[in-house]
Amino acid sequence: MKLWQPDQENEKFEMTPMIDVVFLLITFFMTVTSFANAEMIQVVMPLAPDAKVPEEMGNRQFISITAEGEYWLGAHRSTPDEIYATLTHKANEKDFKGIYLRADATTPHRYISEIMKKCAEAGVYNVIFGTLKE
Repeated sequence: MKLWQPDQENEKFEMTPMIDVVFLLITFFMTVTSFANAEMIQVVMPLAPDAKVPEEMGNRQFISITAEGEYWLGAHRSTPDEIYATLTHKANEKDFKGIYLRADATTPHRYISEIMKKCAEAGVYNVIFGTLKE
């Protein structure tokens, strides 16, 4: 019985599938990176030299407040009432850890206080304030 044997003269390594996989990985990581960057609005956070960064953030809701008092729930502009509704819903989730509050260094305190009140009304008491270490 005669068995098939590869052609001994054409022993090149085929690179086309490898290049396809590399391009797919590049596309995947570019997409994931753009979603991660879109999650948070850019604010200039205050400096806190003794700040401690939690080892695990867990399932937290990101809330950002700009210097002008605009509220952002993740990447979406929101009102305090919309934030309250979202937090009320999320507070019932089993693995929900709380919120991560990021405010601009020049944000007036009244805007931060308003969100803190909405968090308390929604039953969310675990708040991490975003700062820069240096």
